[in-house]
Amino acid sequence: MGMIDQFHGIIIKVNARDHNPPHVHVIGKGGEARFNIKTMKWMESRTFSRSDLRAIEEVIERRIDECWNEWRRIHEK
Repeated sequence: MGMIDQFHGIIIKVNARDHNPPHVHVIGKGGEARFNIKTMKWMESRTFSRSDLRAIEEVIERRIDECWNEWRRIHEK
């Protein structure tokens, strides 16, 4: 598992042996989501509030280079 960030009980990570398109997983606060780092759009989201999604998206956007680096490190061997 490639941890990108953790804040306010929310974890952003890249899973090993995952599938395309390139994305990160977001888990916490009883919610789970996937965010496509290529299109910068939500692929799926369950139970996160809109304000949580906006805050998470801001973190992903600030750390997008790290998200890409971790995706490539894990999936482009």
